[in-house]
Amino acid sequence: MTPSRFWRSIGTISYVLSGIFLAILTFQAVRARFSSDKHQSTSEEHPQSVIIMGIGSRSAPITTPFIEIQPVAPEVQLPASSPATRATKQGLGRRALVLVSSLLLAAIVATSFLFSVRIFSASLEQPANAQANAAQPAQPKLVRPVFERGIVYPQWYSDGYGVNDTTWQQGVATIKTQTSAQWIEIPVLFSQATSHSTNIQPSTSAPSIQSFSEGIARARSLGYKVFFVPLMQVREPGGWSGSITFATLAQQQAWFDGYWNAILPYVSAAASLHVEQMAIGTELQALQQIVPDALWNQLISRIRGVFQNTLTYDMNWSSLALLPLPTWLQNTRLTYIGVSTYIPLLDKSGRVDPQAMPALWRTKIKTQLDALAVQIGKQVLITEIGYRNSSDALYRTWESNSKAKADPQEQAGAFDAALSNVFSDAHIAGTFFWGWDDVGRFAINGQPAAQVMLKWYTLKQL
Repeated sequence: MTPSRFWRSIGTISYVLSGIFLAILTFQAVRARFSSDKHQSTSEEHPQSVIIMGIGSRSAPITTPFIEIQPVAPEVQLPASSPATRATKQGLGRRALVLVSSLLLAAIVATSFLFSVRIFSASLEQPANAQANAAQPAQPKLVRPVFERGIVYPQWYSDGYGVNDTTWQQGVATIKTQTSAQWIEIPVLFSQATSHSTNIQPSTSAPSIQSFSEGIARARSLGYKVFFVPLMQVREPGGWSGSITFATLAQQQAWFDGYWNAILPYVSAAASLHVEQMAIGTELQALQQIVPDALWNQLISRIRGVFQNTLTYDMNWSSLALLPLPTWLQNTRLTYIGVSTYIPLLDKSGRVDPQAMPALWRTKIKTQLDALAVQIGKQVLITEIGYRNSSDALYRTWESNSKAKADPQEQAGAFDAALSNVFSDAHIAGTFFWGWDDVGRFAINGQPAAQVMLKWYTLKQL
């Protein structure tokens, strides 16, 4: 109940009580007046007189006009219960009741007056407050507030993300200051020996479950939403997650079983800590194309049985050229389809004027992402994107190192080109930039690219 409604209620109760006591007081006053008049009239109708009854006479009175006889009444002590005494007490009681009622009525009337003044003052304050609020301009809201404003900050050792990883624990706070990111992507690396192995386990570079959980808690304490992403490592020379493949259905099933068993403890931890989003897999290009839908749908069902929040799958950008795309990507339990968007903007090494980058990005990248979103009927999430701090930032964009000279403005221009396109594109649900630190020349920490992120991630509606 608002204060004004409270005081109105109190005032109404006071007025009702005033009316009740006023009615009682009026009734008692009239009754007292009527009783006193009646008593007086009764006394006047029966005066004292002397009547002499003759002997033997039954009804005829004998009057004696010449002799006045003064009767002497004996002193009689009236009992306490006599009518006169009771009348006297009733009169006193009525007068006391009238007096008490008058005092109560006066108190209630005074209280009601004070409440009336309070309500009147409150009614005057409300228009004044409304005018003051109207004078203050409404705070502008973020452009596309549901857009996932993210960054990736990977760690590659068993204590990574945990309380003992003071670099990461402090780094996520610095990210907030420099970029105002709202999402943090936490990758966990899993490993297998060769492209045909079905024995999968967390990499020696993977965080422990304890450290993983501590990292989530730290991110949550800073206001981040968390995106958990399992990555696959193939340890053989030239190995890549996209090269994992098998010749038989039994081998495929064995791989999916091994993969599920490996990621399950992390999925359970993420679920218990209410992580907002998870990728079911990352850049498994060969498997996504050749494995039957049933195995992928089985994996989605297994994960969904533990993890209830948003699911996505992160395909590699090179998969955009593989048509037709598998139908399991349309599984309704996948909210988005993610893309690691390292699409090169140049076919040879060179520098591009940052002013020309947005149009180039729109032609080379935006059109492909929009076509994917239309084909699968879902929004696309840019689950990984990054550009080097180098003068050839737009060439072979997936490589973390380059012999070209450092060029922070080229890196910042590439960030601006990407964000200027995605913020106006309803097909794209968010961006996660790789990576904050310890990622070669992709590092964003302290670079002009961080200022570009801050500009777009805090962009307000006009």
